[in-house]
Amino acid sequence: MNDLNERIDVMDHKIWDCHVHLFPNRLFKAIFRWFDAHNWIIPYNSWSYRELQNYLESLGVERAFLLTYAHKADISMTLNQWVRDFCRDNPMFIPFACIHPDDHHLERNIETVLDEWDFVGFKLQLAVQGFSAADPRLKPIYHAAEKRGKPVIIHTGTAPYQAKDYPLLGIDYLLPVLKEFPELKVLVPHFGLFEMEKTFALLADFPNLYLDTSWAMGNPTQHLDQGRLQEIMQLYPQRFLYGSDFPIMEHDPKNAIDELMNLGLSHPVLGNVLKDNAMRLIKTVDK
Repeated sequence: MNDLNERIDVMDHKIWDCHVHLFPNRLFKAIFRWFDAHNWIIPYNSWSYRELQNYLESLGVERAFLLTYAHKADISMTLNQWVRDFCRDNPMFIPFACIHPDDHHLERNIETVLDEWDFVGFKLQLAVQGFSAADPRLKPIYHAAEKRGKPVIIHTGTAPYQAKDYPLLGIDYLLPVLKEFPELKVLVPHFGLFEMEKTFALLADFPNLYLDTSWAMGNPTQHLDQGRLQEIMQLYPQRFLYGSDFPIMEHDPKNAIDELMNLGLSHPVLGNVLKDNAMRLIKTVDK
């Protein structure tokens, strides 16, 4: 009976999704066209913002990190203004800033989003943006986030791309960043796939490295070792965050939640992954 009660409590647990993508409508359509051209079958590509939000809420999602990315210089602040206004009008969503190292007025842009607009961190999508995590142009961004205790979400893993097509991706590029900025909170999406074990190995030496579950869990194209996921999450219970990648995904985020629920994690660890670790990650320090 105790096991049943615990299961009911877990199912009632509210969720924070740390990896949701929304963009201004015109750009969103262009992004979906790109995925269509690359043979992704995305069921959500015609949904309205309200339909997307309603579906997340139906899954138990209480809050979500809103992530965009700037594919070229000098568009980040236009995107960030849209994110600021969208999150103001839709408080379920928590704003992360996009940034490009070649932006004019980079330092001013950083100060605006972090200090004036109170965005909680940055998102870098390195495959789209065309540089590695170790690119020295990113150092002002890392330094600013580290100084303020704000996280940077860095998609440096090779998934879901062909590694040969993206030579600047890979967990090896992240290592010098972790060493040079030891207090920087770094969140790597997708368990670091397709270099999952290499990414897991970094957790022991870098206490400010976090991983999310997005795209990887519930994905029928990935055959993750469930026992290994349970083991590593139990070993590092404060370092994993639930994320979906919604709506830029081919599978249903419900499947990801179900897979996570069925890993056999202890109640406290599951609570950490579903919500508490995300809440802790975005707490800022006094400046």
